[in-house]
Amino acid sequence: SLDLNFAKNKSLIDGVSGNNLISFARNSTATYVGEDGLIKTAAANEARFDHNPTTRESLGLLIEEERTNLLLRSEEFGATWAPSNMSISSDAAIAPNGALTADKAIATSTNATHQLYQVTSGTSGVTYTFSFYVKAAEFNRFTFGPGNAAVGGPDRVATINLGLTNPIVTQDAFFNNSTFVTLVGNGWYRVGCTFTATATGTMTIATLQTLINNSGAASYAGDGTSGIFLWGAQLEAGSFPTSYIPTTSAAATRAADVPSITGSAFSSWYRQDEGTVFAEFGPYGNGGATKNAGIVQIDSGSAINRVCIFGGATITPVFAVITSSDVQAYILTGALTPSTTNKMSAAYKVNDFARAFNGFAPDADSSGTVPTLSRMLIGTGSDGIIELGGTIRRLTYWPTRLSNTVLQSITQ
Repeated sequence: SLDLNFAKNKSLIDGVSGNNLISFARNSTATYVGEDGLIKTAAANEARFDHNPTTRESLGLLIEEERTNLLLRSEEFGATWAPSNMSISSDAAIAPNGALTADKAIATSTNATHQLYQVTSGTSGVTYTFSFYVKAAEFNRFTFGPGNAAVGGPDRVATINLGLTNPIVTQDAFFNNSTFVTLVGNGWYRVGCTFTATATGTMTIATLQTLINNSGAASYAGDGTSGIFLWGAQLEAGSFPTSYIPTTSAAATRAADVPSITGSAFSSWYRQDEGTVFAEFGPYGNGGATKNAGIVQIDSGSAINRVCIFGGATITPVFAVITSSDVQAYILTGALTPSTTNKMSAAYKVNDFARAFNGFAPDADSSGTVPTLSRMLIGTGSDGIIELGGTIRRLTYWPTRLSNTVLQSITQ
């Protein structure tokens, strides 16, 4: 009775085409990758349909938690940023958003190391993700990373070589293999790392801890014209990168995405006593040990009554049924793969619950009641369930308890 194919139909959300089935809220602008592979900006309360920047594949509805970019002048490396033996040529190249807003960092003729960084502050125990966009010019090798008091003293750096078909990454053990280099088209890469501050205090965030020349030297005299292109620097509290948040003179916050179906738009198709829900979703952000990534939550306006599926904190595919705060079913065997697309189906009926995912045989629970519910939250939830941090390609609902055989087959 419900089939929302977000990867194929972008007219499903209120505010895009006037379709009133799904309500959508986000109290800020936000970015996404458009059909042409370029970064676009969506207005407040406008849904985002994301795409692979290189293949242009439609990924579906993008749903993210609130995040703040703590770095200032994210596209203006000649302001706020501190250069050391470095000059900045503003608006020197076409950026990943298609505008002439990328800067070029150029090594000066001083015989020394060439650096570019911004000083901010960090809090002990907080996990941060630092990212920026970079494109090779005359030079294609550099180190980057955080440093100073908030990371325990010395600079922590990862080394990137963009000169090969597959970039080479060498990183400090401090990063726990969290450094990433993602091709985003037109020669641009999004480069970054995740780390946890070990102390509270000053934190130096370096897009270029060292700009390395073509001879492999870290300390040298530049020619005053050779360098590398930079754009879109971001530092956010979180264990994975989210969509780009531009800043100027102050930190900027992207609000959470909240899609929902309520009222008669919900009751017209939902069956209270039995049903089946299916979702195709991902890639999505693994929030870590304390966060569960919402996929679908059907509830009564609060968490005390709900039927939901979500990506568990330990990347498990969880199906939960709660009635008057009492757990009726809780199935969480197996493991999802956050970096790729996943499929999950779940069915409910009194004393008859089951969940399947990614083609595996269903797991079942044969005891429990079914709550009476009044709305659907898409890609989010409550009571410890947060926004997906990724895309939902398709969401389907049947007003019947499908067989276990079908639950398995539709997730293959």
